[in-house]
Amino acid sequence: MTSREKIIIGLMILAVGYGVYTVVFSAPGKAAFPGGGHKELKALNSFVSKIAAKTKTGLSKEQAYVLQKIRAEWKQDPFVQIQPKPTREEEAEKRPLVLKRKIAYTGFLEMNDKRLAILNGLEYEIGDRLEPDGLVVREINPTYVVVAAPDRKNMTMTLPMEEVE
Repeated sequence: MTSREKIIIGLMILAVGYGVYTVVFSAPGKAAFPGGGHKELKALNSFVSKIAAKTKTGLSKEQAYVLQKIRAEWKQDPFVQIQPKPTREEEAEKRPLVLKRKIAYTGFLEMNDKRLAILNGLEYEIGDRLEPDGLVVREINPTYVVVAAPDRKNMTMTLPMEEVE
């Protein structure tokens, strides 16, 4: 046992011993309040009688209404946030971007400040539209191309470079 545990146990034994001493050896006729406590007892009795008188008069209309509403079962959880129904545009934004046919990114060309991506055997620049799908090329890098739908700029698809032998 460590010295810390010994100190804690020693203090606990002292506290229990003091409690036993005060219960067993204290004078049985001692008052709870020094000096008789008649003044404090009268104040407590008057407070209790005032509270009892107020409860006998009954409840006001407002208090009765509040108690009635408290007891009633709630129709919905007050902490649930009801979201408005999304519009068609918002629903279209949430739908994932789906390709009608596979697009293969097979080549990258860079001439001066111009970058070209070879997608399905055709060359495209940034901003060019892929005819069948209506997708637009947003970004061209040597290892990937980013395409997106023209009406949903935040919904993009990254196509990695495919090596063709």
